[in-house]
Amino acid sequence: MIFRTINNFNDTTNNDTTKKGCISPLNRLWPFLLVIFGLFSSAFAETELKKEVLHRQESPKAKNSLDQNSNNLKEQLTEGLSPSSKSKLSISEETEEESAEEENEDSEETAEEVSDSEPEGSLEDEVAVLPDSAVLPDTMLFYMNQASLPCEGNRVTSPYGIRRYRMHKGIDIKVQKGDTIRAAFTGQVSRVSYERRGYGHYVFIEHPELGISKTVYAHLSKKLVKVGQVVQAGEPIGLGGNSGRSTGSHLHFEIRVQNMALNPAIFFNFENHAATQDTLTLSMVEIKTELDAIEKELAKHRYHKIRPGDNLGKIARKYGTSINKICQLNGIKRTTVLRIGRVLRCS
Repeated sequence: MIFRTINNFNDTTNNDTTKKGCISPLNRLWPFLLVIFGLFSSAFAETELKKEVLHRQESPKAKNSLDQNSNNLKEQLTEGLSPSSKSKLSISEETEEESAEEENEDSEETAEEVSDSEPEGSLEDEVAVLPDSAVLPDTMLFYMNQASLPCEGNRVTSPYGIRRYRMHKGIDIKVQKGDTIRAAFTGQVSRVSYERRGYGHYVFIEHPELGISKTVYAHLSKKLVKVGQVVQAGEPIGLGGNSGRSTGSHLHFEIRVQNMALNPAIFFNFENHAATQDTLTLSMVEIKTELDAIEKELAKHRYHKIRPGDNLGKIARKYGTSINKICQLNGIKRTTVLRIGRVLRCS
């Protein structure tokens, strides 16, 4: 009896030992399950973070909140700084902003012929209305021996004149990024700004003493002057580039007289890199007549670039036509989805 009890005890002990030394399949799976759970948790957290970032970017309220927090932090950081240090900080921020703008621009040429586009807003409106002939002088004199070509380039890649659905108010001259751009006439800088979908980095200079409303230098890679600065003819005012809406490095150059955009080729022979005449005499009445003819030609074939909020009814009212006429001219239907940026013929 005692012998049988001892044997039973030994059998029980052996069975327990065997169970403890053996790892079940479920125990082997636990480490892998923990790893998989960790990976899924990490992926889920990353997805939620991206959603939060996108939400903050798309939400104007969140953006305003971030901007306000940024401004408050900036005030705290600059509270103890001297005025000169604050000025240096402001200049640094402007430089960083311009650098960020340039990073978004394509500096590589994608076509042999380069082109530009004036902004769609207020800049274009400045020359939308031609002056009355009654207020124009009969003739104007320009002393070109005191002028300077705006750049070293002599190849005009896009001339002044009517394009497919708009007026090209200046000329495009081939330059390389970083080439020096100079003031064509002595004057005062009236505007230095940036237009992402148009002129890019640009400079306006007024020349009232010479009878020239302003000259325009657009698609620069860098601006070297400030508003209010007086510059002499030939003085550097910027560097050539490909900023704004452009397909290659070039200078868009305009000359406006009596707020009318004239052909710069009247003033300069770019191929020969010289002024057309030492003393240039222009009949302003004849020029006004030519520009009126251009306006009438453009009015025959009016086009509209679709913008957010546009619909066929709104476009038809703007151009004094009908929805059916617009559909007929463009081969579309009343139910056609209007894609932003598409150009519709309206007359």
